Amino acid sequence: METPAQPLHVPVVAPGARRGRVSLVAFAGRGGDTPVERLVAGAQHAATLDLLDLAREEPLIGGLILATDAPELAARAAGTRTTVHLDDSGRPFHFGNRLREIVERPEVEVPLYFSGASAPLLSATSLRETCERLLASAEDTRRGTVVANNLWSADFFGFTPKSSLGRIDLPGAHDNSVPGLLARQAGLAAEILEASLGTIFDLDTPADLTALRLHVGCRPHARAYLDSCDLPVARFEAAMPYLVSNKAQLALIGRVNATVWGSSTSDIPAAKRLFVEERGMVAFGRDASGEARSLVGHLYQAVGPTQFFRHLAELADVVMFDSRVLFAHLGLRLSANDRFASDIGDVGAIEDPVAREFTQAALGAPVPVLLGGHGIVAGSLWALTQAAWDRADAGTLPEVVGRESQA
Repeated sequence: METPAQPLHVPVVAPGARRGRVSLVAFAGRGGDTPVERLVAGAQHAATLDLLDLAREEPLIGGLILATDAPELAARAAGTRTTVHLDDSGRPFHFGNRLREIVERPEVEVPLYFSGASAPLLSATSLRETCERLLASAEDTRRGTVVANNLWSADFFGFTPKSSLGRIDLPGAHDNSVPGLLARQAGLAAEILEASLGTIFDLDTPADLTALRLHVGCRPHARAYLDSCDLPVARFEAAMPYLVSNKAQLALIGRVNATVWGSSTSDIPAAKRLFVEERGMVAFGRDASGEARSLVGHLYQAVGPTQFFRHLAELADVVMFDSRVLFAHLGLRLSANDRFASDIGDVGAIEDPVAREFTQAALGAPVPVLLGGHGIVAGSLWALTQAAWDRADAGTLPEVVGRESQA
């Protein structure tokens, strides 16, 4: 087990102040070295600072802890009443072991973990509700509880007792599966927060960055950063009128949350075609093992990239495409640079020829195709839809002409 890094700064609590029992623990990585990887990492770091600002205002949270191997982020957070652990980026990182090291510290009583970029639109009310549910479960010593935004694809979660981490097979690379493991292996009762934009939207890809930039709820650190970034805003804005029109038809492809987007009461009034495949792909390791399979992928291989997108254009006015399922089906082990460059539409920066051909075909499709990871058919789509409704209410979105009128 690695030796825990020493804190750069220890938060000061004013004399007589009531200290909350919840400790918020945020992790944020340095990110990669290519321009598009630095683009995403910068947004994630800005969102981490926004999260710390939000948590600092919650009285039920008594301690803020940041673990990061990004020196610049560590320096910026150290002056904000946050205990900062600057990790050595040259040493092997094991997520579960690092989390356990921090949670086992005596000052941590009721841990609430966040990936730093996991909740850039989380409301103060939702944060308070999460803390209250955690503290209520801490009072019941008969059985532990894990509170999470998702059981097997989590971005943030809290749990009691904190010793429960010692009873599960700690994952090395990802945080997604920890709540499910705590429920299955440690016997904790699982409480899943109601799905909302604040609980499911996170920043993993350039598509997520673009959706956040277009949303009025973008917080100060993220706003200052994103407004200076070169993002595919025009492509996203071209799709927005269709998201709020009952004359439009949408195609959602990949790890679609059918509970949200399969409902007739969703914020999208358009007719929707949902091609739902490989939900839980990362949590269950199907992408890494090569087991992921996609019917959409078989069609793509059968007809070729150009004809594939022509077929999609016959079915939909806008396509929201979680490309990771297709990439896994094709057996591609893409670098973060290639995945992100595909999302942003920077064909020249993509090294893999198959991914390059796919991206070029998507950009040349007869209808707007928005590329991304899971978020493009989940939280980012939700954020973009809200932004579209805001513009519609303000009278700044063009009218959509129905397909029958175009014929």
